[in-house]
Amino acid sequence: MTSSGGGGQRSSSGDAGESPKGKTVGAVSGTDVDQLNQGLGDMSLDSSKDGDDLTAEEINEPARQWHCPACQNGPGSINWFRSMKSFLTHIKTKGTRRPKLHCDLAELLDEELCRRGATLVPAGESYGQWEGLNKDVQDWEIVWPPMVIIMNTQLKQDEKEKWLGMGTQELLDYFDSYEAVRARHSFGPEGHRGMSVLIFETSAVGYLEAERLSKHFERQGLDRNAWDHHPNLFHPGGKRQLHGYMATERDLDIFNQYSFAKFKLKFESVSYQEKVVNQLKQMNKDCKQLPWYKKKIAKQERNSKALEEAFWLLSRKLRKLEEGSYTVNAEEMDFQENFEDQLNVIQDAKDAQEETFKKPSEEHKRYCLFSLCARGQEVEEIEEERERLAKLHEKEMAEMKLKHEQEQMEMDKKCNAKWDRVTEKCSQWKKV
Repeated sequence: MTSSGGGGQRSSSGDAGESPKGKTVGAVSGTDVDQLNQGLGDMSLDSSKDGDDLTAEEINEPARQWHCPACQNGPGSINWFRSMKSFLTHIKTKGTRRPKLHCDLAELLDEELCRRGATLVPAGESYGQWEGLNKDVQDWEIVWPPMVIIMNTQLKQDEKEKWLGMGTQELLDYFDSYEAVRARHSFGPEGHRGMSVLIFETSAVGYLEAERLSKHFERQGLDRNAWDHHPNLFHPGGKRQLHGYMATERDLDIFNQYSFAKFKLKFESVSYQEKVVNQLKQMNKDCKQLPWYKKKIAKQERNSKALEEAFWLLSRKLRKLEEGSYTVNAEEMDFQENFEDQLNVIQDAKDAQEETFKKPSEEHKRYCLFSLCARGQEVEEIEEERERLAKLHEKEMAEMKLKHEQEQMEMDKKCNAKWDRVTEKCSQWKKV
């Protein structure tokens, strides 16, 4: 291995560059591990200092450059590495050319550095060198529903030497800021045993409330440890001092010791992760989704309001259309009556003209009959022609009336179709 001093030499930031002029000590051939050992023995920082005289500080100088003897006469033989850290990274991560030789060099170099007190962890190996927590999630069993044991709730003995104690409502009132839902007391052959329990809601919030009460006792030095080892039964002034702590399965077995089966306090042991941690995580997710639901509800309310306004406007337009349709029908009826009146006037005038025409035609007929008595056949033809013309006139009048009635029916159908479309639109809006 060869090294060169930092002053006045060409440097490489990690790693490659042309080989600067310097002293090469103990050059190693590509296959001889003993030569590697010789190179380590002759390690030097510059051409003016022997390798055995190197100190740990000089070896770890960041500006010093190192040459890899395992790469001699091969690819990478001209590379120089700035600082021992960069050099160690090279020989410990080389995996393509002469990997076994580099591995052996790394082991020998580690031994040499340890001997000289210059042990160095290269960059890239400082990760994953610490041991953290166990990957398995730590879990334990808790009492469910959450409960807090309250001790020293006895008060005095009665005339039968039975102990009396705190009442249920009185216990709840003492700790009303912690939202307990129920309270129970333990009784034995001698009456009140001085052991009570506060029962909280069967939820993660209920457990947190119970834990908060327990920690309150703990901060005041009135927890389980104080009760078991040095209980303070009386407060200065003569009042009994209450103690409290989270209930365990053993505590509740003691609580139920003298209770009949159907009066025993019911509980179960459950997973803390399942009942508390998972519920809190779900509550956190729900809280994060709450703004989204609020926006969604607000949007639905705006849509509902817009639909109500649109329905009101459409209803108003529908009423106007109904009124307009009634007006149109009234105008059509007036027009029809006027038209019929005009037809009657025209018919009366025509009848008058026919009456006026009939008299001269009868006189003319009589004149023709008298003057042309020999032409009876022609008279019959004239009479037939007159009757034919009268029938033709009646037929034309009937066709004209029929055409008028058909046009009127078409107009009624169009009006009814428009009205049906408006009614269908209104029913669709109501459904929306």
